[in-house]
Amino acid sequence: MSLLLNPFRYAFKHICIGGKAVSMASTQELESKRLDSIDRMLNYDFCPWANRWVYWMKHPLVGMTVVAMAAGICGMFVVPQAWLLCAGLILVGGLGLAWPAITIRAVRAEVHFEKAWCEEQSTIDVKVVIRNRIPFPVWGVSLNEGGENPVTLASFTRVSGWREVEFHWQFTPQQRGVYPRAQMMFETGFPFGVWVSRKPVVVHGELIVLPRPVDLDCLPDLRTNFAFDEILSDHRTGDSGDVTGTRPYRLGDSLRRVHWAMTARVGQMICTERQATIQSTRNCYLDVSSHNHTGRGDGSTLECSLRIFAGICQEMLRNGMGVRAIIGADCLVLTPGSASLRNLLMKLARLPERGLDNQNCPAFNGQCDIAVITDRSPHVASTVQVLLVADGFSTTPTGRIEDHSETRSETSSTTLVLTGPSSIQDNLSQRWRRVCHAAS
Repeated sequence: MSLLLNPFRYAFKHICIGGKAVSMASTQELESKRLDSIDRMLNYDFCPWANRWVYWMKHPLVGMTVVAMAAGICGMFVVPQAWLLCAGLILVGGLGLAWPAITIRAVRAEVHFEKAWCEEQSTIDVKVVIRNRIPFPVWGVSLNEGGENPVTLASFTRVSGWREVEFHWQFTPQQRGVYPRAQMMFETGFPFGVWVSRKPVVVHGELIVLPRPVDLDCLPDLRTNFAFDEILSDHRTGDSGDVTGTRPYRLGDSLRRVHWAMTARVGQMICTERQATIQSTRNCYLDVSSHNHTGRGDGSTLECSLRIFAGICQEMLRNGMGVRAIIGADCLVLTPGSASLRNLLMKLARLPERGLDNQNCPAFNGQCDIAVITDRSPHVASTVQVLLVADGFSTTPTGRIEDHSETRSETSSTTLVLTGPSSIQDNLSQRWRRVCHAAS
């Protein structure tokens, strides 16, 4: 119904009244909403409990069998020419069943990942080797990733007979994890598509997709309670220890560092410089409990939390700080350097897509410096919090993300509230810098 009425939605864009063109945008909007409501009503599933009993009727072989039986009855009692239709349908159905079965047994496929790991949204090369052990070519084969919703990864038009063919294709993972996530299948429905035969694919190795850390350029000036962190250096500039000098004000400096006497004397903002600790260690907590996260895919609260947590740890390591990364029941001690960051990203990449259950992810009752949590998480004592509103990242039954990015007052000046995926993409660095200055 909606397909028949769609051409009338945009048939007229303007109407002339008294020689003036009046826009019909609002009228078209109203009409579009009405047609969408009619379409939803006509496609509404009134008896979902009965689907398991009637969905088998959608298969093409069912319709062909019914028509062939009707044609056979007509050929027996009405007119003999109906036997031709019956024989044709039987031939098509038999060939549609036999050809894919023979083809899939004669073909062997292997998949090789050219890299062992990569980041999200980065492109890698995947090599597929197909061996055809029959003398005639094979048409219409494809490589799929199994699971509840199979996804076609690559399709191959033709594989010559008695040949070993090597294909290369580009793969861009959108979400972190260990690939393949499900058993990869090699399938074909050629020539008629009435039946699809499948066969598992031999996968050599695995691909670890690391979460892409968000880009942050600021850290809060947090006080530490560890005695060994108070070892100060006279050769490094930081925010601890004695005053070592002054310098002009830089955008983003805290007002607590302004030297007001010197500012009044020279007529411009002057800030003080202090000693830096030789190595400062911070506690960072990430809630990975499956009960506290919502959404599916790369826009879920868990995936966004992983990217933000990785960005915070990355910025700390860049600034020469040590990090105690508390992830569920595990605690990773990270030291400045690329190796520690890689170990953290590997740990985050291997987390289940839904998160950890409560047995493997107990509630955190300690004190931490920075916590990345959701509004469903238990209370966490921390100096700075990144709070994700779970309802803003939930998904509808159609798979679309409901982005509730309305204005929401933050609970405190040291809490960064994210109400949806768009709030992470828009001005995240600026909002994070504001929270860091409030905590300094």
